Amino acid sequence: MWLSVWTRAVVAPAARRSGGVWVGSAMVAGIVFGPSGMQPRDLTGLALHVPAVGLVLGAIWLLVFLPIARDLVRADGARFLRSLPGPRFSPILVGALALLALQGPWLALWLAGAGARGAAVVVTHTAVMVLLAAWRPPAARPRSPAWRSPLGALAGVHLRALARRAGDALLRGLGLAILAGGTAALFVRNNALTGASAAAVGISVVAAALVPAQVGPLLVLADSHRSTSWLRATLGISPASSIVALALVVALVHLVASAIALGTLAVVASPEASSFALIALTGLAAAIGTALASTRTLLGTDESITSRIVSGAVAAGALVIVALSALGAPGALAVLATGALALATVRP
Repeated sequence: MWLSVWTRAVVAPAARRSGGVWVGSAMVAGIVFGPSGMQPRDLTGLALHVPAVGLVLGAIWLLVFLPIARDLVRADGARFLRSLPGPRFSPILVGALALLALQGPWLALWLAGAGARGAAVVVTHTAVMVLLAAWRPPAARPRSPAWRSPLGALAGVHLRALARRAGDALLRGLGLAILAGGTAALFVRNNALTGASAAAVGISVVAAALVPAQVGPLLVLADSHRSTSWLRATLGISPASSIVALALVVALVHLVASAIALGTLAVVASPEASSFALIALTGLAAAIGTALASTRTLLGTDESITSRIVSGAVAAGALVIVALSALGAPGALAVLATGALALATVRP
């Protein structure tokens, strides 16, 4: 009974959080691997023989999965259970097995690509991850904010909410952004794309891969926006100012993720300056457009806000792909206009 309760308190939440990682990995795998794409042995062989590729690949998975490993290693959800009489070795064994099982995409890649050697890589990488997950950074000293305007105050509240409650989601998003940029770079480089074609294909891949990275911060921002309703009403802050503040923070999250993906694309693909300038402009315009559209989904008042955020993020990513496929690089302007129009429909 003790071990069953411990499993529900520690392993079950980690399993739910790993769903986004599995979805993101499936989307990237569907893009990278396939009959006409790379094979797992190609990627693992490259990682084993080119140290830079191996370090980048390992760092990506570390950033993506470390928040989940932290839940299993620290087992903060079972603090009360640890104060009660119970087994000591069994929870460690169950946690270790769960840590390997929840890394299914990573484990499958290395087993399919390198066999027993790949299993050794996964075990070694997991050991490093456990050490990092067990480390607790020192607590930051609280500071009094110095906000000069209602707009700045609301934006500051949202930014603090991200820093305090979305740290794991942001860390996972960083890994997915690097993965998105690397995947887009492979499409651009392997197909010798330049100019508008490189921008359309590259940004479409980035938009699809960034969807799981955006959902976590958006959920935190939705809760932050709802919880500050009393503050806005008390201080007489206009609804328009609150919408603008929320849109600015959402746009910041999208722009940072896109900038990381674009930087990775530039390093891996090394496109010409003119081609990269067009790719960057297309990516930033698409990021702002999807941010405006995502902000619109955060402003709902019904109880299904979580499903709205998820479906809205998926719809925004699909909009980028459809617009760029139909119109090429100028399709980013259509995404930008659609996002602005969606946000304009909000009634203050």
